[in-house]
Amino acid sequence: MARVCLDPGHGGYDPGAVGISGLKEKDITLAVALETGSYLTNSGIEVIFTRDCDQVSWPSEINQDLAGRCRIANQANADLFISIHCNSAGNPDARGTETYSYTLSDRNQKGAEASRLIQAELVASLGLQNRGTKTNNFYVLRETVMPAVLTELAFLSNSEEEQLLSQPDFRTRACKAIARAVIKYFGLSLADLNQVSTGPRLVINGEPAVNVPYRIIEGKTYVELVSFISSLGGQSLWDEKTKSINIQIKKSYNA
Repeated sequence: MARVCLDPGHGGYDPGAVGISGLKEKDITLAVALETGSYLTNSGIEVIFTRDCDQVSWPSEINQDLAGRCRIANQANADLFISIHCNSAGNPDARGTETYSYTLSDRNQKGAEASRLIQAELVASLGLQNRGTKTNNFYVLRETVMPAVLTELAFLSNSEEEQLLSQPDFRTRACKAIARAVIKYFGLSLADLNQVSTGPRLVINGEPAVNVPYRIIEGKTYVELVSFISSLGGQSLWDEKTKSINIQIKKSYNA
């Protein structure tokens, strides 16, 4: 069975890029990784996550953070590593999708192949500017022993693309695109992605929620509150004085 390690960029102490409206990269990458993992699992691929919630298993230090992600992938003997990110730039007009592999040496030809497949599927599905496939000396590409890819879905620093990243339907298109590319990479048969259940069913005010971030622990399903509230365009705040979790949603919920 093919084995893929999905790495939701940033997390825990590190929000990653933050958009104009406050959307955090770490929440988007987690939601995309979890849903992509469901599609891959239903297509017969074993999936390992470097993190499956907003808590991280490594110290709050960048080098140990990156080393921890690589260690998880390497110890799992993954066949492919995919790090999922959202881009950011000082120029608010910067936009588009790009995907990286380590180098074009013989050892990393498969990484380059996976990069091309993922980039092509993302561009076709998301309809954003094609910034192409590139190579880079990123730590997680260099220190993983299997073919490795890092994809930048869109720019959080671009107001239009931040709005797109906040939309569950847009993220689902990205998830399905990555899943299709991985299936092609391994030469496997693709499950009907429209029939795949990606998590528990949650209903709010009579309307079904989508892209619910969840974990199953000892047979019980837990919804990861911070990521879910963020996906609705809101935020959760801890009030130490009253020991309360205050939920603020800036826009009405749309399923």
